[in-house]
Amino acid sequence: MVHIPIDISYMILVLGGGASGKSEYAEELTLSLGFEHNYYIAAMEIDGEEAASRVARHKSSRKDKGFITIEQPRDVSKAVSQMVKPSESAAILECISNLTANEMFGSEPPGCDEVSEKVIADVLELDAALGGLIVVSNNVFEDGVTYDEITENYIKCMADINLRLSKKADAIYEVVLGIPLRL
Repeated sequence: MVHIPIDISYMILVLGGGASGKSEYAEELTLSLGFEHNYYIAAMEIDGEEAASRVARHKSSRKDKGFITIEQPRDVSKAVSQMVKPSESAAILECISNLTANEMFGSEPPGCDEVSEKVIADVLELDAALGGLIVVSNNVFEDGVTYDEITENYIKCMADINLRLSKKADAIYEVVLGIPLRL
């Protein structure tokens, strides 16, 4: 496990496929930072029974870990206003793929460049405000399938955001079958 002194700010990017164990690893990393307050910034927009069930399962799995959950499906930098002593706190941002979809597929969907800029700016604002930030993102570009134009644009946007976050992160892990690999 990584131990990070609490007198420095730190951003870690955790990547992985669906059901890879990346969320659980992000939780372990966050708790290992040693902050008094640990937040879970949930970006999933609950839009049906399946989403509600998934959110309930995630909340149940971390209920005894001491995380304070902030539901923030858009404009994630606004989550800071709901935190006690953000500079002395750590947070998980779960996850970039949901956040990107929420920002991209609103009533008047912006283009990929605008979405990338917005997501990156919000994440960097969180990073600047917090003592530690663990950013969780999905690998959505590895299946080799050709999709419709809208989905391809989303995948391109995710690739851009993950690349830009990886350049800003202090550490990057990819979780495969529950095994974290430092990149």
